[in-house]
Amino acid sequence: MDSTRPTSPPDERPQRVLVTGAAGFVGSHVVELLATDPRAEVVATDAGGESRLNELGELDGVSAHLADLRDPSAIASLVADADVVIHLAAVRTQASAARPRDAHDVNVGATYDLLTAARNADTKRVVLGSSHTVYGSFQDPHREPFAEDHPWPCSGINMYAATKLAGEAYLEAFASAGGPDYVALRLGTIYGPRSSPGSNATLMTDLITAIRAGTTPTIPWASTAQHGLIHVDDVAEAIRRAVFSDATRMPINVSGLPRTSKEIYGTLADMLGADPNSIVFDENRTRYQLVSQARLKQVLDFTPAVSLEDGLRSVIDWFDAQS
Repeated sequence: MDSTRPTSPPDERPQRVLVTGAAGFVGSHVVELLATDPRAEVVATDAGGESRLNELGELDGVSAHLADLRDPSAIASLVADADVVIHLAAVRTQASAARPRDAHDVNVGATYDLLTAARNADTKRVVLGSSHTVYGSFQDPHREPFAEDHPWPCSGINMYAATKLAGEAYLEAFASAGGPDYVALRLGTIYGPRSSPGSNATLMTDLITAIRAGTTPTIPWASTAQHGLIHVDDVAEAIRRAVFSDATRMPINVSGLPRTSKEIYGTLADMLGADPNSIVFDENRTRYQLVSQARLKQVLDFTPAVSLEDGLRSVIDWFDAQS
């Protein structure tokens, strides 16, 4: 990455942006992108990933701090001078199912404490990394795509989704009581370099491993299942736009157009020189992640730009670099 960084106009002070979960999959890409933006001065924090956090702290315009958001005093110190908070720290989907109390403490309790600190510090804005899992398990292939302002039956949600719904509710409650403005970004199925172990994105690396080893590649989704796939670079750009947008007090879906398992993993197999028909799918496990992109385009003026082929190539290149 180019270490040079454009400077802000002399009459404009950069926004001080706190990024939680900064050493994670999405957070690290967000910090790297904001480090190139002269409008931002970044404070990166995470409870783990010390090596990556240190690397981020070496970027121009970035300071890094190891901190646990379950410590209210640590939160207060980090938020004290922040103009904007990008809150990405969370116990993720599979871990939330295995450790629901931890998920509540981090995803809900720490969010409450963070919003309390932000209100006390007169922080102007919070951008929350929420999830499109708040819409449920996506079992209906025929329904209209879920839009943020339409009512939907709150059924079929998992523990992770429940914590994200609680976080969104606290954003509105705090804003109504004089706290910071906010946007909640309902992130889709994210893939790309540096994917987190145990995430859906690791299905791609599992497939690469199987093909390279000459074993049968298996995917635990039906071939016709549809996924709101979006590359991590597009997610980072959407988050950056949300930081500097005038949009407030609303959720925004950040998701790609739905693609079938067969299209995603068949394309990946083909790029690796394997027969897409060699993939064994679990035809009993379905979902249809049909989520509207209209508000993403209208409010953030953004359409995901990374093509499936380019996105998959970035995964292959990253995987090979780790080998």
